Amino acid sequence: MHDTEVALYEAPSLYDAVVPPGPCESFYRRLAARRGGPVLELACGTGRISVPLAKDGHEVVGIDNSAAMLEAARRKAAGARVEIAFVQDDMRSFELGRDFALVIVSCNSLSHLVTNEELVGGLERIARHLAPGGRLAFDVVNPRIDELSRPYRASVTLDPPGRPPRPAAIEELLAYDPVAQVRVLRWQLGDEDSERRRTREMRLRTIFPQELPLLLHAAGLELEARFGDFDGNPLTGDSLNQVCIARRSRGEIRQ
Repeated sequence: MHDTEVALYEAPSLYDAVVPPGPCESFYRRLAARRGGPVLELACGTGRISVPLAKDGHEVVGIDNSAAMLEAARRKAAGARVEIAFVQDDMRSFELGRDFALVIVSCNSLSHLVTNEELVGGLERIARHLAPGGRLAFDVVNPRIDELSRPYRASVTLDPPGRPPRPAAIEELLAYDPVAQVRVLRWQLGDEDSERRRTREMRLRTIFPQELPLLLHAAGLELEARFGDFDGNPLTGDSLNQVCIARRSRGEIRQ
């Protein structure tokens, strides 16, 4: 057995195995049904949310900066017989020249913007793409101080789609920079009979509940609702996620 290092976002099949479908999909589909379209999904990945939204009848645009992930998303869309405009771009600097009734950033993807400047810049881009009455919906991790205060190592198992039911071990390796509020994460995958693969390091911003409204405000947005899960329960200290809906600030003049 030997080790291979891979970039998670350049390995779509690995990404789909490590990040399986969850409750976020139904949340965003329900929200899109209420808000209508068109819908823009940032960091759309392999189309896990974009494709179901298109199947629901919405016009969907998906942006991701990974060509490999977008190619996988296009294959999924073709298999589902839906048309989606997938665009390779950066959520810090994209410019589509049009408005959307709903912008989605799912699965903690906003945390890839690790500095205040990147976060506010990306949120400003989103604000400029919101139609009158449009909404931004996103979810980020709800940080727990006890988990961030020490190096962390955890093992889980999963059955990757399309493989026999022989579980592959996954070890999650974490470190935390408390000044930058950045988690450094990588996954190590493999078992005794297979090649062991390790993902390259990812840096993810930790966004605390009290600073989130301030970041939105700096970008011309305001928090409309925040939940502790995708069923709409209140945010508490034990909640795993901050599930948020935001709108442009009242009186905000678009540039």
